[in-house]
Amino acid sequence: MHRLFVLLIALTALAGGTIAWASSPGGRSASVYALVDPNGGSPRLVAAHTEGFIAVSAAAAGDYCLTPAQGVDVADPAAVASEEAFYSNVVGFPVVRYDPTHANCTARQLEVKTFVDTPTTELSDQIAFTVVVPQS
Repeated sequence: MHRLFVLLIALTALAGGTIAWASSPGGRSASVYALVDPNGGSPRLVAAHTEGFIAVSAAAAGDYCLTPAQGVDVADPAAVASEEAFYSNVVGFPVVRYDPTHANCTARQLEVKTFVDTPTTELSDQIAFTVVVPQS
């Protein structure tokens, strides 16, 4: 009986530590993320795979502005983007852009550009992507 009690306490402590490690203060996730479907030129966030972003818009074909939820920092941490295959119609690659002039997106938004594989200078609104932004 004593071993069962000790095991139960150890499992409870492990579960609490795991929860504390996986989330930051205030119950927020340790990172925010989004799956963007280009949706034929009318981009949309895929809700089942999005946390911490509330909207996406297209500044131009292949140039997206993601609006984070209140309290989410997208200006300071380094975001990472990757192509998502299911919603994409062509092969390409997304890149995160930190433009200090904020020519296309506001200072509070995260800008992601999607380029076709060949030639790499051509933007495309046929490439879906995921983006992850770590939070402290």
